[in-house]
Amino acid sequence: AKPENAIDGNRASNYNQGSCACTNNNLNPWWRLDLLKTYKINTVTITNRQDCCPERINGAEIRIGNSLNDNGNANPRCAVISSIAAGASQTFACNGMEGRYINIVIPGRTEYLTLCEVEVDGTLSETNVARLGQVAQSSTYGNAKPENAIDGNRASNYNQGSCACTNNNLNPWWRLDLLKTYKINTVTITNRQDCCPERINGAEIRIGNSLNDNGNANPRCAVISSIAAGASQTFACNGMEGRYINIVIPGRTEYLTLCEVEVDETNVARLGQVSQSSTYGNAKPENAIDGNRASNYNQGSCACTNNNLNPWWRLDLLKPYKINTVTITNRQDCCPERINGAEIRIGNSLNDNGNANPRCAVISSIAAGASQTFACNGMEGRYINIIIPGRTEYLTLCEVEVDGTLSETNVARLGQVSQSSKLDLLKTYKINTVTITNRQDCCPERINGAEIRIGNSLNDNGNANPRCAVISSIAAGASQTFACNGMEGRYINIVIPGRTEYLTLCEVEVDVKSSQ
Repeated sequence: AKPENAIDGNRASNYNQGSCACTNNNLNPWWRLDLLKTYKINTVTITNRQDCCPERINGAEIRIGNSLNDNGNANPRCAVISSIAAGASQTFACNGMEGRYINIVIPGRTEYLTLCEVEVDGTLSETNVARLGQVAQSSTYGNAKPENAIDGNRASNYNQGSCACTNNNLNPWWRLDLLKTYKINTVTITNRQDCCPERINGAEIRIGNSLNDNGNANPRCAVISSIAAGASQTFACNGMEGRYINIVIPGRTEYLTLCEVEVDETNVARLGQVSQSSTYGNAKPENAIDGNRASNYNQGSCACTNNNLNPWWRLDLLKPYKINTVTITNRQDCCPERINGAEIRIGNSLNDNGNANPRCAVISSIAAGASQTFACNGMEGRYINIIIPGRTEYLTLCEVEVDGTLSETNVARLGQVSQSSKLDLLKTYKINTVTITNRQDCCPERINGAEIRIGNSLNDNGNANPRCAVISSIAAGASQTFACNGMEGRYINIVIPGRTEYLTLCEVEVDVKSSQ
C-alpha cells in the first residue's frame, strides 16, 4: 500500500484492489505530498476506504505549507476530518492556503492511515512576489505583526493568528518592501472575517520607489471601497512599477487589519534562469533580468556576449508558459545597430541551445536606449532565446521582460495522440475545458457537428465515451473553449459522426481541474 497509490487517479476504495495507500499501525501516522513548487490550494478531496474500518480516518488533519518541520506536520491546518463515510470522497476547502507540502496526519493516537485517493485543486503561486519581501507597519496591535499578512495563509479569523493589525492610529499603514523594482499586475487583499470588515473601507494601495511619508506618497493603484468579511479581492495595477507597496487608510483614526496580501507581477522573466553563448567582461546574462532598464552599458546592468558567430542569450522559465509579449531594451551609449536582425525564439526544445525553437519575431531595429515590445500571441515554451543568426556580432541586452501565464494545466502536451482523432493522457484526469483552434485559410465549416468525447474506454476507438460538447461551428482561425465540468477520463476524442469529412485540428488544449 505504497504512498503513490493515493495519487494514481483512481478512486477505487476497496483496499484489495491495490489502489489505496496505508501506513503501519503507528503513533501519529502521516502521508505527505510534495508539489515541488508552492501552490495556492483551493480544495483537497480525500477518498476513504470502503471495505473496512472507515472510522480510522476520523480526526485526521490536512496541513499545508512550505516547512518540513515535524515532517511537514507542523504546517498550518486547512481542516480536521471528523469522518468520511465508507468509500466516499469528501472535499475540504483550503481557501487559497499556500504551500509546497500537503500532509494528512492523525495526531495523538496509534492508528493505520489509509487513503484511497487524494486530489488537490490549486494554482501555482509562483508569481506572488509578496513573500519575497520585507514588511513593516505604523504600529502593531498585540501579536498581529506585519509578517502575518504575507505568510501564505488566507485564514481570516483574527483569533487564528494569521492577520496583521495596527493600533487604532491616525493614517495607519502597512508596507511591503520587495527589495527591488517590480511591475505589479495585481494586488489581492483578504479582509478580516470574524469582525468589523468595514474598517478596510477607504484604504488605498500605493506603489512606487519612494519612502517619502513612509511610502504613502507613492502613486495610487486603487481605493478599496469595501471588501466583504473574510473575502479576498483583487485590484488591477496594470504594470505599475515599484519596490514598495503600501496599504494606508488616509484621513481617519482606525485599525488596519490585513489577513493576507498577495502581489502578482507581470514580468515572469525574473522567475527564470539565464545563460548565453559567451560573456564579455562582467556583462553576465543575469543582468538582462535584473529589473533595471538602465541602458548605458557602463552602469553594469546590460548582458553582452563576445563577438561571436550566431551569438545567443537564453531564458529558462523552468516550466512552459504561454508568452504574450517580450520586451527588449537596447543599449543607449553605443552601437544600437548591433541588435538588428536578432530573432526571438520560443519553445520547449534545447536543440541548437534552444535556437531552433519557433520564431516569435525578427528585430529589425530598436532605437538607442529604447524598449520595444514584440507580440508572441500565446506561443508556448519554457525557453526564450534571443539570437543573431548568420553573422559575427556582439549581442547586448539591457533588459528582457516577458509577459506570460503558466500553461501547465494544458495537459494535452503530456499525452500521446492518434487519429481519427484521439488524445491519450496516459492517466485519468478531471477535465475542466477543451479548447480547439480551427483552420483559418480554408473550409472552417468542416468542423461543424464534431463531438468532444471523454472517458476511459477504448470501445469504438474511444468514440463511445461520454460526450462533453457538440461543436456547432468555430470561426475560421478562431479558438473556442468548451466546458466539460470535471468529466473524468484518460482519452479525449474529437469525432465527426455520421458523415464523410476531413477532420482538421490546428490546436487542442486541455485544462484539468486537479493539480495533483
